[in-house]
Amino acid sequence: MMTKRFLRILLICLPIFASSAALPVSAGALGTLPSPNSEPRHVVCTELSQQAKEYYTDEYRYMSLSTMSAAEDVSTSYSATQNNELYSALHSLMAQTHTYYATYSGYNKGSLAYFWNSTDAVENSSTYIMFYSDVMGNAEGVSLNREHIWPKSHASFATKKGGGGSDLHHLRPSASKVNSAKSDHIFGNVNGVYDSGVTEGIFNGEVCWYLNKSLDLFECKDDVKGDVARILLYVYCRWEQPNLYTDMKENLPTPDSDSKSNSGTKVIESLDTLLSWCESDPVDTWEMERNDLVQDIQGNRNVFIDYPELAFQMFGRDIPDDMTTPSSADKPIIRSLRGDADRDGEVTVTDATAIQRVLINVSGIETIDPDRADINGDGVDVTDATLIQRFILKIANPFNIGDEI
Repeated sequence: MMTKRFLRILLICLPIFASSAALPVSAGALGTLPSPNSEPRHVVCTELSQQAKEYYTDEYRYMSLSTMSAAEDVSTSYSATQNNELYSALHSLMAQTHTYYATYSGYNKGSLAYFWNSTDAVENSSTYIMFYSDVMGNAEGVSLNREHIWPKSHASFATKKGGGGSDLHHLRPSASKVNSAKSDHIFGNVNGVYDSGVTEGIFNGEVCWYLNKSLDLFECKDDVKGDVARILLYVYCRWEQPNLYTDMKENLPTPDSDSKSNSGTKVIESLDTLLSWCESDPVDTWEMERNDLVQDIQGNRNVFIDYPELAFQMFGRDIPDDMTTPSSADKPIIRSLRGDADRDGEVTVTDATAIQRVLINVSGIETIDPDRADINGDGVDVTDATLIQRFILKIANPFNIGDEI
């Protein structure tokens, strides 16, 4: 979690404060288990949780993230990560706050299956929900698999503790029959797209998937597609796996010691499919609660659950006008004010401090808006920070600080 510090206003000497992350003590580290997920599946989430609101602070506030530069070249999912300020910031946030790692195997304290009793449970149940199918784990004929939504064969991690193969945001319990059908096929649209070569997967009396084996494509249920997209986006950013929507033979991360190989094969058929799935299946209240519970355990959040619109912004795409997101009601209308260097909708001492920190290149500093920060029109410099302080102290100056521009 990022902590705010109260700044003393000094007219002559401006104090410099470096932003720091206060790493939370995780429930996992304490050996405790959070209460089971109390929210229902498939009820659209219309607001951020309080935990989510408190997670995004300082340079990681939504208003700062949403104005960062994004991908200029999305022709490959690797090129989309290059010179992408937003991608880098999201990686830093999720990596820096990730403080605890579950173990892959077993059912004892500290294992994935142990924590799933909270994160993937349904309140008052004796087991957890199997991913892809939404079938409870104690249903007849159900046996458990530990499912990498991003296939191990397409990644530079396997099951090593401390890597992407033991991350609760990524690993889900899955019924073995469904998991076997998924295998390491690429996610994509199959039903109604292809006239031949399509098979339906029936599980627990319901169609749970469509498979075009010859094209290596697997389509899950419509009400799971958003979950899949947001998990893949998380792994793409948090674990810097570049083969999201294009095959990559180069620029693959060094494999973990337990990773046999990374084929570099993409994990979803296209960027358009990824974003379409993210939009068409909105975040539900269970998914938001799960994000809270995983944060309780391992410290970090999946930012694409709280702000799925950041997926569009990260790739330089327009956010759909009618897209439903948990944060819609929480976003203020931010006016463009002269002096509002940090883009939070008001002119305060933090704007002066942000300018000063940028000028001396403090590590981890948030970006500032140069149009708002340049008070006197000669480029952003320490004079602008001083002028903002004069405005705060109500000392007259000839510049219209605080006015809309």
